Amino acid sequence: MVIPAPANPTSSIREEHWLQRWYPVAYLQDLDPRRPTAFTLLEMDLVLWWDAAGQQWCAFADVCPHRLVPLSEGRLNERGELECPYHGWSFNAQGSCTAIPQAEVAIDANPRSSCRRYATASAQGLLFVFAGDHAAAAAVPLPLVPVLEEPGWLVQDTFRDLPMDALTLLENVLDVSHVPFTHHRTVGKRQNAAPVVAELTSFGPEGFTATWPEGPRRGRLGSQFTTFQAPGLMWHDLTAKGFARFLTVVYATPIRAGECRLFARFPFQFRSLLPRLLLRARPVWLQHIG
Repeated sequence: MVIPAPANPTSSIREEHWLQRWYPVAYLQDLDPRRPTAFTLLEMDLVLWWDAAGQQWCAFADVCPHRLVPLSEGRLNERGELECPYHGWSFNAQGSCTAIPQAEVAIDANPRSSCRRYATASAQGLLFVFAGDHAAAAAVPLPLVPVLEEPGWLVQDTFRDLPMDALTLLENVLDVSHVPFTHHRTVGKRQNAAPVVAELTSFGPEGFTATWPEGPRRGRLGSQFTTFQAPGLMWHDLTAKGFARFLTVVYATPIRAGECRLFARFPFQFRSLLPRLLLRARPVWLQHIG
């Protein structure tokens, strides 16, 4: 007789917490509305595609309900619908199958021939997908950086798919003590290493805020303010007097165990025109090298 192990309520709560959240999956400027795009979120394979009729990005489970073929290998057909590459089944933005070329009779709506649909939202230049049930998405706010709603920001964006856990990545960017060594001769110098005496100003299940009064470079750049918004967003906010206010914004989107997508954003508000012009003139490829 085999006695099943008792369920771990802590584990289920933790999984529920991660699923009932919005995650960025791509910068809007990097998506091609002419073809479907594959992405994996929390080990769930997705297909992202542009619904021209509804003027919105859609996210489905990346599997045709017919023969389990990846829909991301299909196309957007003449009707603007997502078409499976195997038998040509077509799906509208609601996930309903609208056409089966081999069928002799009219197609009726049937849950068995429908795709699983995920809630999507676009904001601050990012496409977000809700990992849980579509109906629960409206009650959960998007993980946004409020100050980016203010005018005057010049934002530089990049992303990387990294072979590390999302929480490990977030620990790295929250740990500013590594900067003088890891980024020596770029944004840091070894001789600037010093104690990071930060103060927690708020904390709870949804994250925390902290203040580092001295700030980086032994106080030469002013105080730094940090926000962590669980489970995958953090940003540092720093104002260099007379030069610029600038942020370091990081989203860590979990792809699968031991892999995540880093969205790194560097917004600037310059006090004078020349630095803004110089930053705009720098090509994207040079930014990526840096």
